[in-house]
Amino acid sequence: MADEQFYTILTNIGKAKIANAGMLGKPVVLEKIQAGDGGGNYYNPTEDQTTLKNKVWEGNINAFDNDENNPNWIIATACIPGSIGGFTVREMGLIDNEGDMIAICKSPETYKPKVDNGAMKDLYLKFIIEVSNVEKVTLVVDPTAIFLTKKDEEKILTNINKLDTKIDTTKTELTNNIETAKTELNNKIGDTTLLETTDKTNIVSAINEVKTSVDSIETTAEKTSYDNTVSKLNSTNVQGAIDELCTSVNTARVSLINSLKDMLPI
Repeated sequence: MADEQFYTILTNIGKAKIANAGMLGKPVVLEKIQAGDGGGNYYNPTEDQTTLKNKVWEGNINAFDNDENNPNWIIATACIPGSIGGFTVREMGLIDNEGDMIAICKSPETYKPKVDNGAMKDLYLKFIIEVSNVEKVTLVVDPTAIFLTKKDEEKILTNINKLDTKIDTTKTELTNNIETAKTELNNKIGDTTLLETTDKTNIVSAINEVKTSVDSIETTAEKTSYDNTVSKLNSTNVQGAIDELCTSVNTARVSLINSLKDMLPI
């Protein structure tokens, strides 16, 4: 195998069709790729061939591309499914929509296993041809069996990275907006640092906590004792002292009014 040379050539039929396409304005439509085992051995394909030595598989073109460094190269790709196999690939043919072999390729020997061999894998065939005018050649792609080229994968990865960056940016902006809203809300409802609630954005919880604190202060005031030896009141708690003081004031007011009435002439 070390002495073997691998190459692709246009067949005589392929050359004639591409030449006619330039004159008649009717493009050559490439549709299928064939794989063969070369009859069991390597051989050197020739331009006068119309078929492979021994075809073992035929399938639709799955993808095509143009080489960035070689604008006259057309790259057609097909995939032999994992469920098909048990043969060796040594030759490939590029077939148009009329069943003619436009180009033929001598390829490195590749064994395609099948399930009975204890291994199953897809085999991708890449067929490269060079034509002087790529606009005169059209490739028909099977839409049911598309797989990604390396260029496609790079584009998808780039878009994914851009999407990840956009998501991260959006998350950061959203977090900042939430923090800003929480700060503004805290400023509006006052200083809640003394409140036990951790969800300070919940106004209802904050208000309920304030009310509970006020009620607790009132209840505590009613029960708190004080020194009545100074005020000379009988009550021994804050609320009682306040009530007693109010009663005393009202009594004194009524007494003062009555006294003033007695001093007035009839």
